[in-house]
Amino acid sequence: MTQKLLIIYTGGTIGMVSTEHGLAPAAGLANRIQDTLGDSLTDLPEFDVIELNPLIDSSNITPNNWSQIYDTLQSNWSTYAGFIVLHGTDTLAYTASVLSYMLGACDKNVIITGSQIPLGMSRSDGISNLEAALAIAGEESFDMATVLFHHTLMQANRVTKFSSHDFAAFQSFNAEPLAKLSIHKRFTGVQLNAHHTQAPKARDYEFALDSVGVLPLYPSMPKSAYQGFLDDEQCKAVVLHTYGAGNIADSNPDLVAFLEAMQARKKVVINVTQCAHGGTSQGAYAAGSLLNRLSILDGKDITLEAAFTKAHWLLAQGYGFDDIQAKWSQPVMGEVNES
Repeated sequence: MTQKLLIIYTGGTIGMVSTEHGLAPAAGLANRIQDTLGDSLTDLPEFDVIELNPLIDSSNITPNNWSQIYDTLQSNWSTYAGFIVLHGTDTLAYTASVLSYMLGACDKNVIITGSQIPLGMSRSDGISNLEAALAIAGEESFDMATVLFHHTLMQANRVTKFSSHDFAAFQSFNAEPLAKLSIHKRFTGVQLNAHHTQAPKARDYEFALDSVGVLPLYPSMPKSAYQGFLDDEQCKAVVLHTYGAGNIADSNPDLVAFLEAMQARKKVVINVTQCAHGGTSQGAYAAGSLLNRLSILDGKDITLEAAFTKAHWLLAQGYGFDDIQAKWSQPVMGEVNES
């Protein structure tokens, strides 16, 4: 193994160029990095670049792409000292969350980043994000996949994109950042060697593309908004995106009947709040206590992205309804506060 780093470009704004139809991912990122970073590269580790084929706008991400990214990491693991995944910001939090489960407590750093403005364009934040990732990817392992954005290092399965325009596009609302990067490289929030780390194993499972859905609640929601989840045989789990502390319209008989039927048909339902900060207090209000009686799983302070991908990951491991009901409250990689 050398001290080289590997950059995996999946697509996304950081490597996009202008086309007649707007910004689009384009090959040749290695040359654009060299042209943009220029002399500053002499102070950074050496790196190689792999571009996934085809490159994708992250709005088009699917679980198959998660597998492709993981397989690229795993197959190159022994060759490089650390890894940077360049990803579009729209679904970065989903990919970061699922990679945290797939990689587990890994013995090398995997840093996921991107940008709001492409490299080579005026005021691009891609320069600082990429330079910071290159500067720290070869450090001692943080023991987990991470997201680096706007001078902040965060746990991969705790981030949410909260702004389409701010350079600090991602926030970790329910977990403190692992580090704030400044002049000095001080990772005061990182507890190195907190886990038994290991190299990721070759993947022996597949994601089912249509197995998990998301149901956001809103006032006077029609039955047609959720009946399809019940009728779709491919759907095995639904993340219920609830109000406030985890409340639903418990006076809506159709919604209650739907949740009862989901349980009867052994389809997992997970309660995750629509609020960015805080979490569920399932049962604190009468409007949410029904979910306890129906054995709906409590998401606590997990993000929507982490809940959605955790359900996907558990199903891909071969766990059925009863298994997931029993295992859900056990964190896979610190995606939820246990207290």
